[in-house]
Amino acid sequence: MARFIRRAGRAVAVFSLCFEFFFPTLAPAQTPEHVAAAKAILEKSPVLANCSTVEKDFLGWPAALVQRCEYQSDDMPGLAYVLDVKPETLARWVEAGCSALMVGATHCFDRTLKCALGSTGAAFVIGGDLIATRQGAKKNLFYRNGVAIVAPNSGAPGAVPIAEQEQIAQMPEKDVSGMLERGGVALWNTMPYQFAVKAIDLGVPAEMNTPDRREKWLEIVRVEMLKALESPENRFLSGWMSAHPITLRAGECPDSRDP
Repeated sequence: MARFIRRAGRAVAVFSLCFEFFFPTLAPAQTPEHVAAAKAILEKSPVLANCSTVEKDFLGWPAALVQRCEYQSDDMPGLAYVLDVKPETLARWVEAGCSALMVGATHCFDRTLKCALGSTGAAFVIGGDLIATRQGAKKNLFYRNGVAIVAPNSGAPGAVPIAEQEQIAQMPEKDVSGMLERGGVALWNTMPYQFAVKAIDLGVPAEMNTPDRREKWLEIVRVEMLKALESPENRFLSGWMSAHPITLRAGECPDSRDP
């Protein structure tokens, strides 16, 4: 009898492994409340207030996924081409991240959304100006593929003419001469090394100190975000969450130095 039980136990274990291999764990079911919360966060974004579609692909991004947004932040005008992330998609990413990495943290979903709003205005800027508060002052931050870059007036206060912003927004990736904020990626300012642990096979550059490394990083970001739009997981989000378990469980939005 004992032998039969052991054999049955082994059979169940083998079956379970096979089941998990062929039928991986599904992402948590999406809730209407989560979609509504994600929609509310996107509606609060100062960048996404006045957007229109574009007619042609934008620097490697399909036109159907890009919006051109003009907005005003006090006396500073802003122009940004942004990735059109739907509320259902944003909610799905956060649900998957909280389910996998923050089990038991009941505030995880709402806090993660608020962190995206506070970090980059809940906008993934493909090209253009993200006016954001840094060190207590509103500054122009020019982005390419969700990464803050070196550009005229980037990191500086004061109004920048829309025509100048348009020119910077159209800058090719190969012409990006440097990256601000250590190459962190919107929506949560995920550091390259935080993403690298989720994508070892991609060869993420350790530093962004050469044109080739910067161009490779921007290409990786573009490919990964396009993939995330069709996936239950956003590996930039999961990398960020994995890097800050203590701070996030405390209900706070971390900066890059927080555990």
